[in-house]
Amino acid sequence: MADDATDARGASVKRPAGRSSDPLSRRDDDSDAPPTASEAPQTAGLLRRVGIGIAVIVLVLVAFWLLAPHVGFLEETWMKVREGDPVWLVVAVVLEVVSFMGYVWVFNATTRRSRLRLPRFTSWRIVLAGVAATRLLATAGAGGIASTTFALRRQGLDARHAGATVAAQIAIVYVWFILLIAVTGLVLFLFGRGHAAITIIPAGIAALILVVAFLGRPGLRKLADASSHREGKIARALAAVPAILDEGIHNVSRLVRERDVAIVGGALWWVADAGVLWAACHAFGASPHVVEILMAYLLGQVANLLPIPGGLGVEAGLLGMMLAFGIPGGVAVLASLLQRLISTWLPAVPGALALAAIGRQSPDARMIEIEERPPPRPAG
Repeated sequence: MADDATDARGASVKRPAGRSSDPLSRRDDDSDAPPTASEAPQTAGLLRRVGIGIAVIVLVLVAFWLLAPHVGFLEETWMKVREGDPVWLVVAVVLEVVSFMGYVWVFNATTRRSRLRLPRFTSWRIVLAGVAATRLLATAGAGGIASTTFALRRQGLDARHAGATVAAQIAIVYVWFILLIAVTGLVLFLFGRGHAAITIIPAGIAALILVVAFLGRPGLRKLADASSHREGKIARALAAVPAILDEGIHNVSRLVRERDVAIVGGALWWVADAGVLWAACHAFGASPHVVEILMAYLLGQVANLLPIPGGLGVEAGLLGMMLAFGIPGGVAVLASLLQRLISTWLPAVPGALALAAIGRQSPDARMIEIEERPPPRPAG
């Protein structure tokens, strides 16, 4: 039985009745109110920051190109650069596009679960804006969360469903991130391709995090139920956190049970972006093992938790991990810089423009009624 509801733009929609224990069904009176202009992400000076970031990396690469032949200790690196193939630069750019396609895949799957259908251009625009906010505004991804939530509310979702949708996207992407660290670290350790400190130890920590997250969901649900009747705006906001996390994990579980292939987009986001670093190494004449590069990339991304604008913490992390896996120093520096140029700064140009227009509503966005399909039964 479906209940009549009204979306944030005032359009009448049919919304299937939620689970009786659905934490999102207990909404506050103001959760359907559209976001105000003051809630929009602050983007002042973003294009200027993008231009400065691109200019700095390009100047460093050009300076190396001009100075390396005349500096003795860079002679070996210069020879490797000359042996490189510029075709790998094209490969790197293509891989970055594939990486974003994976994230858009996840984004569309989770918005459909929230009964919101968006045109393809709008999906790309919101994803680019969210990634630009994450990578340029730093603060451990808080900028991307805020901008994506704001955009979804502008397209018709209420505050809690928008928060749950973003939570589901983050859950899918970062479950894959942690799973890839666990699997890649284990493979490298078993084949003796790295010290335990950069293989099996991070793999063990990642596996432990996954186990704790899986076992902790009942606790989240109980906490959401216990805090659902809090009074006061701040108290209600804090009480909504466990409910949103619980709903995010529920949506991820549902996609897995339904065998929705879109969930693979989370792995594609990381693996293809790591492939950019691998291609950058080949562009400068090095031929590292692809699994080692994947692990160096994943561990380097942990530095993104540091609140350093422009992802500079990631650059340092990437460089350190590449050196730990035996990549020559000069090539590691150049490849990490090129990877950040292609992965962060080039997408930041359209991303900054999309972020500046994050509040624009799409006339083709609409709320839909979805059929709750039972999970497929195992064979036999």
